[in-house]
Amino acid sequence: MTVIYPDFNNMNQTFLVIIVIILILQLRERKVKVRKLFVMPVFMVLATGAVLYTSASSSITAFALVAAGLAVGIGMGIVIGSLMKVNIHEDGSMVLKGSILAVVVWIALIGVKILGKDTLGGTGYINLSVLTSIFLSMTLGAMVARRAYVYREYLKQKNLQTPAQ
Repeated sequence: MTVIYPDFNNMNQTFLVIIVIILILQLRERKVKVRKLFVMPVFMVLATGAVLYTSASSSITAFALVAAGLAVGIGMGIVIGSLMKVNIHEDGSMVLKGSILAVVVWIALIGVKILGKDTLGGTGYINLSVLTSIFLSMTLGAMVARRAYVYREYLKQKNLQTPAQ
């Protein structure tokens, strides 16, 4: 039996291809079911809640860093959500389209996470568990805030389309 090992030399090319595919998917207009909008954030809260709690409860500094990561993530989520275009389809469903600026902000956030993890992890001042929790809380905050912002925009547009009775 032959064992095939991954070629890590092509990892950067694979990463770029994945980024391009995600970019294309973000820029296309897609129908989003409103009730499914919060499935992933709820799952992420449940999946990461224990990790964040354990790390944040280890010290006051860890709690402050994780809380700051969550605040930064929420801010980024609001910015990205405000750059997305939300429309209501004829059948009442939500149609969502990303913008180039939202994708640029998203890519910048990934870059900050990668560079920040390497920079902060190399200093030795922050525990790896706390550092991971900071970036998890940033991701969680960004996801929840973006979807909440998009949902709020959907409700605003739906109320504008509903005739007053």
